[in-house]
Amino acid sequence: MRLHTLLFCAALSLLLPAWGHAQTPGQRVLVVHSYSPDNAWTGKIAAGIREGLKGSGASIESFYMDAKRRPAPEQLRQAALQAMERIAALTPQVVIAVDDAAQEYLVVPHLRGQAGPQVIACGVNAPFAKYGYPAANVSGVRGRWHYRDGFSLLKQILPKIQSVAFLVEDTETGGYAVADLRDDARQNGPFALRLAGVERVRTFQQWQALIRRYQTRVDALALPLYHGLKDERTGQVVPPEEVMAWTNSVNKLPTLGFVDYAKDHGLLCGVLASGEEQGHLAGRMAAAVLSTGQQAGTMPVQVNKRGVVMVNLKTAHRLGVAVPYPIIEAAGVLVK
Repeated sequence: MRLHTLLFCAALSLLLPAWGHAQTPGQRVLVVHSYSPDNAWTGKIAAGIREGLKGSGASIESFYMDAKRRPAPEQLRQAALQAMERIAALTPQVVIAVDDAAQEYLVVPHLRGQAGPQVIACGVNAPFAKYGYPAANVSGVRGRWHYRDGFSLLKQILPKIQSVAFLVEDTETGGYAVADLRDDARQNGPFALRLAGVERVRTFQQWQALIRRYQTRVDALALPLYHGLKDERTGQVVPPEEVMAWTNSVNKLPTLGFVDYAKDHGLLCGVLASGEEQGHLAGRMAAAVLSTGQQAGTMPVQVNKRGVVMVNLKTAHRLGVAVPYPIIEAAGVLVK
C-alpha cells in the first residue's frame, strides 16, 4: 500500500500545474472540508466562506474528507489523495483547508511549502506550529473557544453553582479542546466554576454512563463537542442530534456549549464561537490572494474574536432555571 501511494503521488506531481506561470482564465477556490456536508459545523464554515468571497468573482468547489465517519488514518490518507486528484484537475489558485484533518493529511504532506496553490487554513484547533504554519504558501484562521466567558456566564445565571464536568469526544479535535482548556487555566488562573471532571469520551454508551454519573456529582455540564461518538454495537458514529436528544431527555443539570451548533441542540447557554466568523475570515484572506496575488504566507494568522452569548429559554423552562433579564437582553442568540 505504501509503494502504491508513493507511485501515485509521483504521478500526480507530474499533473500539477506550474504555479509560478500564467493560469487559465477564471479564478477558482477549492474548499477541502474535513467533515461531511451534513455536519452542522461544516455548514456554518461554508456559509462564512461564501460570504467572505462574495464579490471576488471566484468559482467555489467543495471536497469532503468525511473524517468523523471515516477516521482511520489510512482512510484519511486516501481521502487526501482524492483531494489532490481534484486539485490537479481543477488547478485552483487557492485551497481553503477546513479543520485539523485537512491540515494533517492534505496540506502538510502535499501542499505546504509548494509554489502553489496558495492555502488558507480555517477552523484549526491545534496550535499552528504543530503544522509548521505559517509557511511560504500557507496562513489562515485558528479557532478559539470562549471557555472563561462561558463559565462566567453560567455562574451569572446560577450564582450558587460551584462545579462543572467537561465532556468532549475522544478525537484529535477533542484533545486540542482539552489542551486549550488547561492552557487557559494555567495561564489565566481558575475559572468561575471548578472543573470537577474533564472526560474524553470515545463511545455513545460511555457518554450515557458519564451523563448519568455526573447528575449527582457536579452542578453543571460543559458539552463542547460530541460529533464523533461511536455506537459500541455497530461501530457507526451516532448523529450529534441523537446524542443531544438522549442527553436532554435524562439530564437535569444546566448545560454549557462553546460552538454555534449548541443553539440547535438544546444546551442552556454559552458564549459561542462562530463557524461563520471563521469561514468569513478565511474567505476574506482567500479573496485578498485572488485580487492581489499576495502569497498566503505573508498574511498574519487570524483568530476568531466574537463570542456570541446564547441563552435557550426553552431549556431554562425545562430545567426550572430563571435567567436574569439583563442576560436575556444582552444575548445575541435567544432560543424561545
